[in-house]
Amino acid sequence: MGEIKFNIIFKPGFWQKLFKSLLTLSEIIEKPRLKVALISYHYQNPTISGVGIHARNLAKYISKNGCEVHVFCSSEEEGRYKEDGVIVHGIQKTLAPIEGSISRKRIEYDIFESEVVKACIRENLRRKIDIIHTQGLLTKAAFTVKKVCHIKWVHTFHAIERFRTNELTEEEKHFQDLNLWEESAVNFCDGAIFVSKALMKEGKHYKIMSKRIIPNGVDIEVFRNSPIKESNILFIGRFSLEKGIDALPSMMENAMRFKDATFTIVCPYRYMPSDLKKIRSVLKRLEQKFKGRVQIIETAQPQEKLKELYQDCQIYIQPSKYESFGLCILEAMAVGRPVIAFNVGGIPEVIGDCGILVNNKKDFIFNMEELLRDKEKCVKLGQMASNRAKKFNWSIISKQTINYYKEILK
Repeated sequence: MGEIKFNIIFKPGFWQKLFKSLLTLSEIIEKPRLKVALISYHYQNPTISGVGIHARNLAKYISKNGCEVHVFCSSEEEGRYKEDGVIVHGIQKTLAPIEGSISRKRIEYDIFESEVVKACIRENLRRKIDIIHTQGLLTKAAFTVKKVCHIKWVHTFHAIERFRTNELTEEEKHFQDLNLWEESAVNFCDGAIFVSKALMKEGKHYKIMSKRIIPNGVDIEVFRNSPIKESNILFIGRFSLEKGIDALPSMMENAMRFKDATFTIVCPYRYMPSDLKKIRSVLKRLEQKFKGRVQIIETAQPQEKLKELYQDCQIYIQPSKYESFGLCILEAMAVGRPVIAFNVGGIPEVIGDCGILVNNKKDFIFNMEELLRDKEKCVKLGQMASNRAKKFNWSIISKQTINYYKEILK
């Protein structure tokens, strides 16, 4: 039998590309992925918390950008699972919520944090955690893990508790007092992220060596620009005075003077402070009075449903009296909806000149009525808002966060 010969012809640059690939592979083997422990009480979808939405998206996108992400969050059931490339450590809630018992919420947090400490230490023994990143007031757990395991700690501020006092109910103020230790513990973190310039200004009293402004992000793969179809006004926010829930009845009644207008309120709550029950009763009466035109949703909605609600509205309103950023505003802008909001906190940094900022309820209602009359103006403002929202894309924000981790680890 004759010999079979193979002639292999290599394209120019083949060996250089192969050598470069081998170098990249060796770097991956030699340099394990940055391991991040993200601690957030709220995380699982759906959540009533803007902090929880922030944590979900941050975890998803820093994982996409090469980090090994472990999330420690509250859960209905204990367990560890993988979702969107993120390893989630669900810590079972030990206390059932009692309506009107906001103090019990603090006890629930304390038990959760003690379980987080144990879970983080166990995970650190598997492979060392590079950085802890806390969201919201869960600093005791991070402080303990930092000291025991010698791990760098970054904390994201979503609000400064002492500046919220004027817009809280008496029960919420009591809960805030219980959080003071948490707020003081944050002085021991290695780096702090503030979601707006306004919030950083509020946090100037913290004695933290490194501070950085990194805004909230929006998932533009989910919240895409869409044409305006309905004459609907939408509000999304916790059932809280801080979110301006007390301004909604008069806004609703004014909107109902327009025959085609509808009004949707999404105001989930876990605890209903007694101070707010009267406002809820007024809103429920208006829902009955304008049956079929007013809808009140009192449960947390998944992102897919929120997207539909934004798409079904003509105008998004945010009458918040305190707002460090305004995540719902950003989501509405991404979908291409004009926003009316009070000129407070970090809201101007989100809206820029692509929405309407007001200083009192009279101007708020006036501008709401003007937009109901002028759909063309709604479309123009909505397009400007959608373009502005792209600068808050999570793919950009997540890279800024990873770069900050690396800076802290130097």
